[in-house]
Amino acid sequence: PGDEGRPSAGEWESLVIPIEDITGVILCGGEAQRMGGVIKSLALAKGIPLVGHVRARLAPQVSRIVISANAEPMAHAAWGDEVVPDGLRGMGPLGGLLTAMNQVSTPYTFCCPGDAPLLSRTLVERLGEPMLLASADVAMPHDGEQQQQLFLLVRTSVRDSLRNYLSDGRRSVLGWTDTLPGVVVDMPDERAAFLNVNTAADIIRAEALLAAIEVAP
Repeated sequence: PGDEGRPSAGEWESLVIPIEDITGVILCGGEAQRMGGVIKSLALAKGIPLVGHVRARLAPQVSRIVISANAEPMAHAAWGDEVVPDGLRGMGPLGGLLTAMNQVSTPYTFCCPGDAPLLSRTLVERLGEPMLLASADVAMPHDGEQQQQLFLLVRTSVRDSLRNYLSDGRRSVLGWTDTLPGVVVDMPDERAAFLNVNTAADIIRAEALLAAIEVAP
């Protein structure tokens, strides 16, 4: 009787998107943003490019990774992933996302920026369950202060919606996601995971947080 109303084991399994159904897209800048003389996604934290940290944390959560990058394609391809140049320059991160999504064949796409070295190792799953519960087309985290608009889990079928949105001259990520059935997932416990590195000071902070994670029990 105490289990009345609870999902069965099979129903719980249905709330988990299989890893093989998800492709990860890492956005490394259509405009080749630089920091301290280097391409930002290739700036080093603890001796590893920022995108390398992102990739290491994302890879176990998805079946395949596509990197969107215009600058230094060989450097971005160091891990054996497909690197796709942003074919829609001047359209911001959505242009890079659409170009990368054109290479995606899985039902779901997760995207994140290439300068977020503390990406949560459970983010995709934590977005997937409420997305399925809500029958949504997009899921986005909220860190307790703001929506993290560049960390998105979407149904790959929405790329036509994205293509139309961009063709209308619109560029806003939130403007596009607001046109879709969506769910915002509260994750105040993961605030540090959304750190975007934009300055040398951010590198120092990221390195300190990475070091703390390494020594944590």
